[in-house]
Amino acid sequence: MNSKFKYLLTSLQNRVVKNKRELPGTAVCIAFKSKYPKAAFVHWKQIEVFKWHVNFNSEGKEFTSLYDSEGNWLETITLVPLEFIPKKVQQSLKGKFSREGLQQIYQVQTPQHVIFEMQWGNGIYTLKLIYDIAGKLLGKLIL
Repeated sequence: MNSKFKYLLTSLQNRVVKNKRELPGTAVCIAFKSKYPKAAFVHWKQIEVFKWHVNFNSEGKEFTSLYDSEGNWLETITLVPLEFIPKKVQQSLKGKFSREGLQQIYQVQTPQHVIFEMQWGNGIYTLKLIYDIAGKLLGKLIL
């Protein structure tokens, strides 16, 4: 192989590897450890040039968080059972949807708010509902 070509190929490979790092920078790691000091089984993945996705366990639950490359926490998502969502949200659901069709409920925390994303299926389509902690329906989507 031509030495000039080898050099260009090696240079390109190094740039690709550099742009997709396995671990985030120090600011992101410090922010994560500060927010979730009991996190275990931590797995990082760079999803965009300036965003990091992390899966981890803490206190017996599985979480997914998102951070920007500056170390700013953007959101955390976890699966929750129906019994653990706020009573006002449970009351909003009463009589509207059967418990049997419930597929999953995600609690989504951001710096601004906490919402609950719920998915129901009836065998034909899946309905996604988004509620705030006060039980107000924020959105409805057929998937």
